[in-house]
Amino acid sequence: MSTEFSSPTIQLASKLDEKWMKKALKLAAKAGNKGEVPVGAVLVSPSGEVLAQASNVRETLATTLGHAELLAIHRASKKLQSWRLEDCTLYVTLEPCVMCAGAIQQARLGRVVYGATDAKAGGVESLYNILADTRLNHQVQVTRGVLAAECSKLLTDFFQHRRDEIKKEKSEKIYRPRASVIVVHKNKVLGFNAVDPHSGQKYFFMPGGGVETGESAAVAAQRETLEETGYKIRVLEETEFRRKYDFPWNGKINHCDTVFFLGVLDEEWHAPSEVQDADYHRGVQWIEGKNVDKVFAYNKDILWAAQKLMKVARKQRL
Repeated sequence: MSTEFSSPTIQLASKLDEKWMKKALKLAAKAGNKGEVPVGAVLVSPSGEVLAQASNVRETLATTLGHAELLAIHRASKKLQSWRLEDCTLYVTLEPCVMCAGAIQQARLGRVVYGATDAKAGGVESLYNILADTRLNHQVQVTRGVLAAECSKLLTDFFQHRRDEIKKEKSEKIYRPRASVIVVHKNKVLGFNAVDPHSGQKYFFMPGGGVETGESAAVAAQRETLEETGYKIRVLEETEFRRKYDFPWNGKINHCDTVFFLGVLDEEWHAPSEVQDADYHRGVQWIEGKNVDKVFAYNKDILWAAQKLMKVARKQRL
């Protein structure tokens, strides 16, 4: 039986490796200051010349291809006027992902030196061994863990700062208490069509609205459903769960603290009637349950709630 994978050829780090990794760390820090995940890369020729250097720009350029390794490889190839980067060394602060490891292999790089391991996405050793796969026509030498502590700390601090910022932002927002309900009848979902008065964007909304003073979320959901669709419903209170999210509407960002429920009709089914509720209201409709993923895709939190409640509805055969 032939061996398809072998362990990467591991080399010990040298003072020169640390020198180039420090340069990559500076590039990574600059990326972090711009809101990018702090990863930096330096590509060095066999003679010790810096052929290219790069930082993550995925958020800045809004592209999946904005990884530091890919940019460094691209710039080096342009400089040399060749896609072959044989005997060159790539220094990067984080273990390359599958995409970048593939590019490294395709560029015929001689060696990769990285700092922090990536247990969730590493394509060199953590999850995959792309650079050591003997089924491919080129293998790459690997040196790992160079200034690993410094590289890891930069990433850890960045993500902790990001989490702290999100918590602070949420704590400073004033969330409006709301209630919404997925009303299901024979695998069809009740809602109404609406048009944003400011943007003109079309939506299909599940019934819901603000919770008034002294009113429970369940009562609010039943009241709003009657006002917006003309149907009397019964809320299944045991299905309750909350979600905080932002929703753009009429030129503003609305901060919603919404309690979602599953609901059923509390009267005999009848065809939708015309409802005079608001200027943006464009008619009541029952949609097929199978279309929920598409219809509510305009907001990930609302979509998640709809999917979660539809699973409950299917289990209860509503």
